[in-house]
Amino acid sequence: MNAKKKNIPMRAAGALFIGVMLTSSIVSGSFAKYVTQSSSSDTARVAKFGVVAAVSGDLFGDSYVNVEGGNTVQTWGQNKETVSADVKGTSVVAPGTKSENPMIINVTGKPEVSTKLTLDNCTDADGKTVVDTDIKLGAGQYGVMVEYKGDFTADTIGSYYVYDAETQKYTAAAETDTDKTLYQLKDTSKVDADYLPLVWKVGDAEKTTVADVKAAVVSEFNAKTFEPNTDLSGQISSQKIAWEWKFEVEKELEGGSKVADAAVDAKDTILGDMIVGANTDYAVVKLNADNESYDPVNYADVAAAAGSANTVKVAYTGNTAPTAANDDSVCAVLTVTFGARLTVTQVD
Repeated sequence: MNAKKKNIPMRAAGALFIGVMLTSSIVSGSFAKYVTQSSSSDTARVAKFGVVAAVSGDLFGDSYVNVEGGNTVQTWGQNKETVSADVKGTSVVAPGTKSENPMIINVTGKPEVSTKLTLDNCTDADGKTVVDTDIKLGAGQYGVMVEYKGDFTADTIGSYYVYDAETQKYTAAAETDTDKTLYQLKDTSKVDADYLPLVWKVGDAEKTTVADVKAAVVSEFNAKTFEPNTDLSGQISSQKIAWEWKFEVEKELEGGSKVADAAVDAKDTILGDMIVGANTDYAVVKLNADNESYDPVNYADVAAAAGSANTVKVAYTGNTAPTAANDDSVCAVLTVTFGARLTVTQVD
């Protein structure tokens, strides 16, 4: 009987051990690993831009083929030329010349981004603007003084002029001027309003000034925006710019007949004499406000405008050279300039 009592605690210990083991097994199973996953990948290419903004063509040239060839720009040094610069690469214009290979401004492409177009003035490396200028002969009365070496009498000497180096003026000669160099006034031209000899065209529309040309082209391009995937060539018309300096301008007489306008020829001649500049053979002059004396015309290369990137040749009167082409003393601008910059940018 005592032996049986001694085994009871041992049985209890054994039962307790098994219970602990079972419990430990269950608790251990509650720490099993949980797993969840998600993954993704993607690729993208650069959106297409592929826009070509093009300003091409030569408005002016250093040589022009003869009238049979159309008086248009050709390679310098070729035969059958009607006008040719004395130095290769120097663009010139003259009565009878024209551009039939126009400057073309256009834009093409189908970008995948929103785009904006801007057409404005060219700039140089320093950011200064290239200013457009017209060839222009300002209002006034002009002529050319040429030395006279013929006979004269007391009655005819007043038809000639003498030059006063102190006043720098040509005045009518007097009987007492028989020992002085006499000058004869030739190729007179009265200009009632600014004369601009180049006739411009944008497409088929005729324009008077470079500013008119720029305004017409800007209206087609400037500040226009387009949605992605727009074919720009289908939205913007190419702009063609051309010019002509007519060899003869006709005027209509009573009865309807037409003749060459000699007044226009005289203006062209004065411009042609001016571009030669100061020389010993003749002097271009302009009538003063006194309607009696003439000032010799001087020449300078000056800024097209204040702060401009380009210079132009001008004719002026007075003793002080102007600083810009729009100064009051300038009576003629002898350089034509046209520049345009077309920019296409992505819109944010």
